[in-house]
Amino acid sequence: MSANAFLATAADLPRLLDSGTAPGAGRPLSGVDPANLASLVEIVTGGSISSEDASATLETPVLSAGPRGPSIHRLPVEAAEALGNADASERARWAADWTGGAGRSNGTPEKALESLAELAAARGPEQDLYLWVADGP
Repeated sequence: MSANAFLATAADLPRLLDSGTAPGAGRPLSGVDPANLASLVEIVTGGSISSEDASATLETPVLSAGPRGPSIHRLPVEAAEALGNADASERARWAADWTGGAGRSNGTPEKALESLAELAAARGPEQDLYLWVADGP
């Protein structure tokens, strides 16, 4: 499974899904999928969105090309706002919390968090932060 984070308006989504390929301006999120992002959402929202609620939101596509995908999922707005407004030290703390303090030698969670934060900070007024999820690498 592969996931790419990208910014779009709701009106853009059908056209993007019809293209069949991840949006060109998207960011690949290695080792990340909607299920394991739920704990990050809980962390960055300070628990205002529980991991269970985030999981239900993230695992339900807003648009899908069918059971074999690809599908598009929306990151909760509260999480996108928190990520976009966070400074480097806060993001580092979140990454440590997300990995249980142990981290990973390849830095995958940290890179994913930074990619999400960069996109969230660049959001336009009508844009949301989405995930393009597809089978395969």
